[in-house]
Amino acid sequence: MIEKKTNSETKIDFHKLVQYRNERNPFSVDAGVEIIEIKEGYAKAVLRVDERKVNPIGSVHGGCLFTLADTTAGSAATSHGVWMTTLDADIHFMRPALHQKTLYAEANEIKRGANISLYSVSITDEEGAELVRATFTFASLHKPIEDMGPDNENR
Repeated sequence: MIEKKTNSETKIDFHKLVQYRNERNPFSVDAGVEIIEIKEGYAKAVLRVDERKVNPIGSVHGGCLFTLADTTAGSAATSHGVWMTTLDADIHFMRPALHQKTLYAEANEIKRGANISLYSVSITDEEGAELVRATFTFASLHKPIEDMGPDNENR
């Protein structure tokens, strides 16, 4: 997934990172979140809505929307090849996700620091109307992705 070119330069195989994020994140997989694109400082995900994801009024549940936003932001944050963990989130539900079949989330890097990084997330419906806007703060765990997978004892 990560190829070291020199001591200071790494090359990320974003296709493999997308695969890894989709296969090794059981909570998000169970929630129906699928990462469809990752590039440096950016990620895009899709949520296919079914009856298990809606609340009593028929809108996609806020917890499901938060999971979509957090997973997408986390995927953008790991685009630099290092594990990150969510420190803080600020989410704004701007309109209900009523009668939706598919939702999209896009995360963009606002600031990348040595220890702390900030990402914005927008969730839209099939027509492109923005439903949710969020910001996420992540802390670097300073461990390359290969060194901390779910099957690795170095976690």
